[in-house]
Amino acid sequence: MPTAVTPLDKAIDHFRRGGFVALLDSANREDEADLLQAAQYVSGESINFMLTHVRGLITVAMAPQRLSELQIPVLDQQFCSANMPRFTMPVDYTPAVTTGVSAFDRAATIQALADSETRPEDFARPGHVFPLAAAPDGLAERAGHTEGAVRLSQLAGLAPVVAMCEIMTPDGHMAAGATLQRFLEAHNVPLVTVEQIAQALGVRPAGPDD
Repeated sequence: MPTAVTPLDKAIDHFRRGGFVALLDSANREDEADLLQAAQYVSGESINFMLTHVRGLITVAMAPQRLSELQIPVLDQQFCSANMPRFTMPVDYTPAVTTGVSAFDRAATIQALADSETRPEDFARPGHVFPLAAAPDGLAERAGHTEGAVRLSQLAGLAPVVAMCEIMTPDGHMAAGATLQRFLEAHNVPLVTVEQIAQALGVRPAGPDD
């Protein structure tokens, strides 16, 4: 695990102003870091950065209430581990996209997911952006990146909608240890942990099998 964990208040301030933050989960879980950005600040350029330099699957962590407002259903799970993320129907924001797959189209969809003015009928399903439903009880129920991202956004006073992408190495493996540290330093990205967020909320995070 990298040693350069950022004080949570500094990371929250950076996130609140639209910056990237890396979120690391427990070594007893995936022990992986995702790059996060608040959905309202996402741009075509930031999504392209994720595609080019971060390389994982771009998803959107969302509070269940917001998904319910937009009538975006959680997909049934089959043959999955108990700790799998809760994927929903993928969507495209039809007023602003063409094919839906470009970095700029995906950014428009992600921004729209956080916009209180958008309505269910504004989103084509299926599409090219993959929302993930946070567990209703948050980190107390599931101590994953999805729940940590939503709670981080709430601590920052932002909409509970966060773009996420797993940090991978150029050779296609998950970034960890010194490799992850070099990525964070190269791009001036603060690192926080799920445990830090849970502690700030006074929550005992769920275990890896919960």
